[in-house]
Amino acid sequence: MVYIKDISDIEKLRPADILELFEETKVYRLELNIAWANRTDILKRFINPIQFLKDISQKIVNAINSTIDEDYWLLILGEPGTGKSTLSIAFYKYILRNLGYTDAQIKDLVYLDVCYLPYDYLGRIALHGKQIEEKGKPFPHAIVLDEAHNMFDLFAEGSTNIARKLLQRIYEIREWRLAHIINTQIPQQLAKRSRDRFHSLIILWKEPIYIGNKETKKMEETYLSYIQNILKLEPNKDDIGYFLWGAFYGKEQSHKILRWILRHQLSIEELRPILKYFIPDYIFPMLLLLHESTELRKAYSDIKFYNNRIKTLYDKYGIPRSYRSIFLKILIELGKNLDKIDPNNITQEGYYKIDPPIEIKIRKPDVETILKDIGDIELRTKEIKKDLAAEARINAIANDFISHINKILKARSSLNIKKESSNDIDYDYNNDLSNDINFTSFNDDSNTHIKDILYKKDYYLRINAIHPDIYTFINKMQNVLEKRAKLHEAVGFHL
Repeated sequence: MVYIKDISDIEKLRPADILELFEETKVYRLELNIAWANRTDILKRFINPIQFLKDISQKIVNAINSTIDEDYWLLILGEPGTGKSTLSIAFYKYILRNLGYTDAQIKDLVYLDVCYLPYDYLGRIALHGKQIEEKGKPFPHAIVLDEAHNMFDLFAEGSTNIARKLLQRIYEIREWRLAHIINTQIPQQLAKRSRDRFHSLIILWKEPIYIGNKETKKMEETYLSYIQNILKLEPNKDDIGYFLWGAFYGKEQSHKILRWILRHQLSIEELRPILKYFIPDYIFPMLLLLHESTELRKAYSDIKFYNNRIKTLYDKYGIPRSYRSIFLKILIELGKNLDKIDPNNITQEGYYKIDPPIEIKIRKPDVETILKDIGDIELRTKEIKKDLAAEARINAIANDFISHINKILKARSSLNIKKESSNDIDYDYNNDLSNDINFTSFNDDSNTHIKDILYKKDYYLRINAIHPDIYTFINKMQNVLEKRAKLHEAVGFHL
């Protein structure tokens, strides 16, 4: 019997203790008991969960911190409720600790390092690239791609422009020393280019515990004591609980398993047979690691809520994909100016007034029409400014034109038109000069156009009042907006 009073009881667990618990699982009783009957190497594959977390985290750190610049990709598969996000965050925490970060720094960094949607990942890559430029060399770090099935476009080949960008980048950044911790419940959505990147695989599943049933008596005692004494939770009053388990596979077996899953089109609930055909490198009781992400759980929940609400706002206000980066920029600017929004000063349309109004520079003048439902907004055009870059380009064109004319005139005046061979002819003298130089781009109308492009208009969106739903989101998520703004700013809001 394994009774858990405190963390030290988990740390003391031996392979024999864990195997004793595992023998009560349904997958062992129905499948593995027979398949493993003649093997003598099974016991050593059962590992203390905390030791497993420490060992694999250190292995990942060694890989991204080696003399050769390289990254590391860990994939975690499992159906809902098996602890994928919890384990991902636990690995993230241990990896950063091993890289020298303090727990306080980790709590702050997690807001940047957990990616939930495609543009999160694009921004995180861009941010790491800028940090490499500042440091002058690649440096090791870890990021989490949580619930990757929500951003399966990241891996679905040829699906969207963002997907193509991401699939291209995952090979470009191989030398950036980034540890990718990825979890999903839909492995079929992973594109081949991403599958080839994985160095290891963890499969999580849950085994039912029937409270009071003799067949699961040992798991029941461990489950109840852990839930009550470590997580400080009251067990479910139902007559069933779930004991979470995990299996770890190294690089060679990982690729075989992923191909096997695709070939047999397995659903996430059908992963248990994998244990029969592919013996894990390690088996560990995932249940006993649930406490490892407690201090980072709030940040994770905030990030998930933040991204889900943004997607809801996209749908509510009918914001097209090409305008979502502008909308995101507006949300971040509103967050920076939250104190200017007065929920007690309501316009006739029911919007919350902003005093003084805020202005945001935009690239597309039709934004006012597209985003008209988010509040009282208006397009403003500021003073015309001389575009020195455009003027320099025009001057260069003019200088090239003059130089070209001079060359032709010099050639015509210094050379005899009759040449011994057509191969010696530098210019076609039988044609009119206008065939050598295109004068049509320098007529009166074109001169007017050239004049115009020497100047440009700057467009600004003036926001006088904002919809209450947007204010509620910003007020609740101001801290997350402020922290994750770095991701969106890293890609210049061009998503």
